Amino acid sequence: MSVVRNKKTFIIGIGLLLSFVLVYVGMMSPNFGNGRNGLEYADDMFNSLSKGSAYFIDEAKQVADSQQGKNINFTIKALNPEDAEKWGKLYTTAGATVTVKDTSVTIDGDYGKILGAAVADSDLMYHNDSKSVESKYGYDGREATYNWNSSLKKIEASMKAKSQFQEASQLTKVQQKAVEPAYNYYGVEIKKVSENKASVIFLLTFYLIYTMWYGFGLFYFFDGLGIVVAKPKKKEA
Repeated sequence: MSVVRNKKTFIIGIGLLLSFVLVYVGMMSPNFGNGRNGLEYADDMFNSLSKGSAYFIDEAKQVADSQQGKNINFTIKALNPEDAEKWGKLYTTAGATVTVKDTSVTIDGDYGKILGAAVADSDLMYHNDSKSVESKYGYDGREATYNWNSSLKKIEASMKAKSQFQEASQLTKVQQKAVEPAYNYYGVEIKKVSENKASVIFLLTFYLIYTMWYGFGLFYFFDGLGIVVAKPKKKEA
């Protein structure tokens, strides 16, 4: 006894599901440049477009400039002496007077210049120029960016502990607009939506159609088997 109740819709469903699988296999093949599959290509594309929309370095520079002439003096602690030494190099290069003792780093310097140095390094890293940052501190540029973020968070916490909330808020802006994007997007190619409209429209349209493709395939397949969703009949009083 055949389980197929509607041969036409069953065949349509099988055809849609098989073609869906074939397209999926094609997308998973490493034929989209640099050994990437289709999903990796799309992911890289949207990461690049996201990076192109996350350049706020100019705003961060304005924040740093607004803090010029303000002096700060804090002692912060790193996880280990090695990190403390690396943190010290950042702030010494920024023009501050730095004392490193074991895991403690004492920083005395112009707040605006310190923030400006962090922004300048972030700008280099945003443009994937790790070598320029590495040449300043003698170690990996991405690690230096991470150290900026870690040490600035310590300073932010110290500021809040002293009720210096306005200064802390300016530091947060620099972190969010410069340091964090520079670290997170390092190595990602910069692309703008305005210059890649065709690719964006194609990827979004394909995603929508491909999702519906699978849904209709299942619908017709089960309809062919006679499996349908129907409202329950109301019981007569």
